[in-house]
Amino acid sequence: MGKTILVFLSLFIYSISALAQNSESESYVILQSGTKVPGVIKSEFDVDSYAKVIFVSNTGEETVYHPGDIQAFGLQNGRLFKSQNIPTQDHPVFVQVLVSGDIDLYKWDKKFFINQEDTVVELKINHSTKTENGKLVNVSSNQYIGVLTLAMNDECGISLKKEIEKARLTDRSLIQLFSDYYSCKNIPHEVHASKMPFSSLSLRMQGSISLIGLVEYKSNKDITYSLDKNSSPYVEIGVRFKEFRNAPRLLVDLGVGYIAESNVVNVEGNLISFMLSGSERYKSSSFLVPIHLSYIAFKKGRNEIYTGTGLTFWVTSFKPETGELIIDNGEPNPNVINSIFADRKEMSISPNLKVGYRNSLSEKTRLFVELKGDLLLKNMNFYPLTYYTTYNYLVGTLSVGIEI
Repeated sequence: MGKTILVFLSLFIYSISALAQNSESESYVILQSGTKVPGVIKSEFDVDSYAKVIFVSNTGEETVYHPGDIQAFGLQNGRLFKSQNIPTQDHPVFVQVLVSGDIDLYKWDKKFFINQEDTVVELKINHSTKTENGKLVNVSSNQYIGVLTLAMNDECGISLKKEIEKARLTDRSLIQLFSDYYSCKNIPHEVHASKMPFSSLSLRMQGSISLIGLVEYKSNKDITYSLDKNSSPYVEIGVRFKEFRNAPRLLVDLGVGYIAESNVVNVEGNLISFMLSGSERYKSSSFLVPIHLSYIAFKKGRNEIYTGTGLTFWVTSFKPETGELIIDNGEPNPNVINSIFADRKEMSISPNLKVGYRNSLSEKTRLFVELKGDLLLKNMNFYPLTYYTTYNYLVGTLSVGIEI
């Protein structure tokens, strides 16, 4: 598991360096007159299809634009949309322009189109049924292969025949095909989607209070264990992958955390021939590498609520200091034994659940509050005298942090 933690740490360091290189450009609209107006496109999420856009110019004027009201609009992440009539609709829509040139490549509502000499054709797979051996079977044909072959019916298209036949109806596959075609022809073109990153990054810093509890795993009904202190401070720094190109509600968090406690574990038991009690003082510290996958369930204005799950990798140092056991068999002077009877696993992986709230303080700064629960299975062992018991270690964490 040590190698796994090193992999996550390497990814974390790479993410920090990538964060330092991340930059943003300004959104804009292109009016019917051809004038480009910079400003802000108001949207809860970055999506592939827009029925309308709410645009706020740099002068503060807010305008709602529908397809046909403007020529096009562009987003900070490089996406370009234009007003366009397409075969499947009887009115203009905002199509996403993936590639522009002699042949434009569009995307709208998860469908792809090409525009050649102002003729727009959908790229699709035709589905039908036919009868074989008295049975009705489904049949599909890649109509889009024929459309692309006809559109690229020149020397470069012929040289790319195998690539055309292997092309799939995905952003990456079609953009790659068009890029190869234009590179062969050596004519001006622009791949707009290449400007848009796969996701954006932000740095997260948080301080937390962790609530700690013991949950019995291997039962020993006659002996119970408890902790003197049930809370401990926790700090974490990490990165958040967000605004994914094809999954804008998705959040992926990767971090490095530290938790330490100085505590006492108590033992109480009512056995057949004697009563057992005692305590052990210890210090425990852990380095954590948590990774979470979350989904934004609600977003309105500057406020978000998200929930998710993940795994936390733990590397723990457990240092017992003093311990004693008291054996009381009814005699005037109970027997006192200096004994260490507790330890923790050095390396663990815990599943966790998380719910969080995030508020945008500014364009680049967000405040978040999170509640997370980790369950470390079979993490703490107790062995007073000859009585062995295993407990799960439950950690609930309430965090407040800043995302920049």
